[in-house]
Amino acid sequence: MKTSKNLTAVEKLVKFVNQRPNLEFCNYGDIKSYRQESREITKDRSDFYELLQLAYRRTNDLNKEISEYLAKSSGRLTIDEKGNLQYITGQYFPTEYRPAACRVLINIIWDNYRNEKHANGEPVYKDGNEIRKAIKRNLSRRTANIYVTY
Repeated sequence: MKTSKNLTAVEKLVKFVNQRPNLEFCNYGDIKSYRQESREITKDRSDFYELLQLAYRRTNDLNKEISEYLAKSSGRLTIDEKGNLQYITGQYFPTEYRPAACRVLINIIWDNYRNEKHANGEPVYKDGNEIRKAIKRNLSRRTANIYVTY
């Protein structure tokens, strides 16, 4: 088994997303709201894998892209000089850590679409609206509505 130092950037991000959310029942008024939150967190995991598939299709070296993005990012999810993922919790870790990983991927996907050029060097997409439409064509309605906004 690989140690955490030998994991690629994609593997680190997947491991981060796959960790248990560790919801605390005492933070919810009843079982219904607890289960509803749990379902939403599970959907966030599905969104991540959907975005990961698109990122793999769109980039040549996803490990490099993720490493560079996390190294220069000033967001909540970053990578330190030792190569460890660092996450700064905002309000409640269980509900926000998977969307943070999704935002990393959607930013990489967006950059890829924005930098796409025709053979003559002209950009494929003239503005952000065209990029949004192109990305939305490759995602489910739920994921597109959350991560590809106007």
